[in-house]
Amino acid sequence: MPLTYISHLLVQIWSLRLNGMIKVNAALLAGLLLAGCASTSHSVEKSVNVRLAEPQSSVLGQSIVGLSQAHPNLSGHVILDTGRQAFSSRIALAGSAEHTLDAQYYIWNSDSTGRILANRLVSAADRGVRVRLLMDDYGLGGKDAQIIALDAHANIEVRVYNPFNTGFRSGLRKWASFAFGFSRLNRRMHSKTFIVDNSVAITGGRNIGDEYFDANPSSVHRDRDMLSIGPVVEEISSQFDLMWNSEWAIPIGALTSASYTADELAQRYQKLREDVEADTRKLYPLPVSTDRQRQLIQSYLDDAIWAPTTFVFNPPTITGGDESGSAVVTDTLVELLSTANTEVLVESAYFTIMDGMLSRLSPYLKSGLTIKVLTNSLASTDVWTIHAGYTRNREELLRRGVELYEWRSDGQSCGELIDNDKLDCSKLKYSLHAKSVVFDRDTVFVGSFNLNPRSNLLNTETALVIHNRELAQRIAADIKFDMQPGNSWRLDFDGDGALRWYGTTNGEPEVFDHEPYTSSMQRFKAAIAAKVPLEKYW
Repeated sequence: MPLTYISHLLVQIWSLRLNGMIKVNAALLAGLLLAGCASTSHSVEKSVNVRLAEPQSSVLGQSIVGLSQAHPNLSGHVILDTGRQAFSSRIALAGSAEHTLDAQYYIWNSDSTGRILANRLVSAADRGVRVRLLMDDYGLGGKDAQIIALDAHANIEVRVYNPFNTGFRSGLRKWASFAFGFSRLNRRMHSKTFIVDNSVAITGGRNIGDEYFDANPSSVHRDRDMLSIGPVVEEISSQFDLMWNSEWAIPIGALTSASYTADELAQRYQKLREDVEADTRKLYPLPVSTDRQRQLIQSYLDDAIWAPTTFVFNPPTITGGDESGSAVVTDTLVELLSTANTEVLVESAYFTIMDGMLSRLSPYLKSGLTIKVLTNSLASTDVWTIHAGYTRNREELLRRGVELYEWRSDGQSCGELIDNDKLDCSKLKYSLHAKSVVFDRDTVFVGSFNLNPRSNLLNTETALVIHNRELAQRIAADIKFDMQPGNSWRLDFDGDGALRWYGTTNGEPEVFDHEPYTSSMQRFKAAIAAKVPLEKYW
C-alpha cells in the first residue's frame, strides 16, 4: 500500500479529529484500513441516451430560434448574481421543460431548496419530461433512500459518478475507502450544469443547497452562475452526454438494494410535496404560476448579452496517477493570461498555487499587467485545509506583484447581495464561492473551476469563455466591489516586511498582524496543515 495513501488517510483523520467530528483509536483505525482496501466492480449494463436532437420542437426552443437567427454564431448570456435569481431561474426552467431536463451536480443537499427543486424534477417527469440526474458520489452518503425514490419514477434516471465501493459509501467506511483507493476515488465530478430541452443551460459555481441560494440563516455563499442560450447550449449538452454515458456514470440501482413498492413510493412523493409546501412558505417568493415562469424566462431572453462563446471542460479521466488528468480548463486560462495586456481580475473561492504552477505563471507576471486575486480568508472559508495550502505561496505572490484580497466573513456587501429579507447578515457566516476571471475587461471566464490543484488535476470541471466587453465590465465591477475594504481584506507588507491585513469597519481603518477574526486554534491548525505538501488532495 503506497505511503502516500497512508499519509493522506492520517491527515484526513487528523483534520476531522481537530474539528471534533470523530474520535479514533487503534482498533478502529485497523478496521478502517481493512475496509478501505475493499474493491468493487463498476462494470454494469446501462442504456446509452443523448440530448434532445431537435430543441426547436419545444416552446422554449422555438422562442430562441428567432433570437439566434438575429445573432448568428453568437450565444446569449445572463448573469445570475444573487442566490434568489439563481434558484428562481432553475425553478422556472424546470416548470417550462417539455421534453428533457438534464442536471449534474457535485452536491445536492436534502434541505429546503434541495427538496423544492427535487419536487420540480418529479413534477416535470409527471408531465412526461425525461429527466437525467447525474450526481457525484462524494456528497451522497446516507441519501440513497431519496435518490432511489427519484430514480423509481418511470421518467427519471439517476446515475452516480465514480461511486465509492458498495457498502462503503457513508460514514467512516467512506473515508477509509477514499483514503486507500484515492487514485480513483480522489477524482470527482465538480461540473455543474442544468439544461432544459437542449435550449437553455445554467452553468457556474453553485451546487444545490440553501447556502448557495440565499436561504440558509447561518451560512451563505457569494456565487455566480450564467444562464445561456444559443449554440453554446449544444456544447454544454454534448459534455453532459459524454459524462452521462461514460463508464464511470453508474445507475444508482447498481449501488444499492433499496427499493419501494408503488404504495411506498406514492407515500414518499406525498411527503415530499408536503415538505415542499412548508419549505416554500419560509422561503422568498418563487415563480410558481405558469405565467410567472414564462415572464421570468422571457425577461432573461430579452436581457441576454450575445457574444462569441466557447465552452471548455475537463473530461472524465479516472485511471492513471494523480497528475495524469486532463487540464483543458487550466490550459485555457493560461492561454488567456498569455494574451492579457493590462489587467486580470480573479475571484476564486479556493486559490492555491503550487510551486510548479507558480513557475508556469512566472512569465506572465510581467511589467504593466495588473493581477488582482480575491479568495476566502481563513475566517470565511468552509475548507480551512485549502486555505492552508494557499498560504504556502501567499507572500511569494505578493512579492511578484500580485495583489491579494481575502473575503470577509462579515462583509458589508451581505446586505446588498443577499436578496432575502428573512436573513440577518449579523447572524450568518458569509463565504465566497464564485469562480470568475476577467481579462482586460473584454473577456470573461465563469465556471465551476477553482484556481487550485484539485480543479487542475483531479476534477471534471466546466467553464464558459465569453468575449464581450459589456459582460466583462459588469463582472469586473462585481469583483472590484467585492474587493472593497468593507468587503475584503487587502494583504500587503508593512515597512518592516511583515504581512498585514488592511480593511475598514464602519468606515474606520483596521489593520491586523494575523488572520482577522480567527482564533489561535484556527491559526494553529492552518499553520500545521500548511507544512504538509498535500494541496492537490484537498
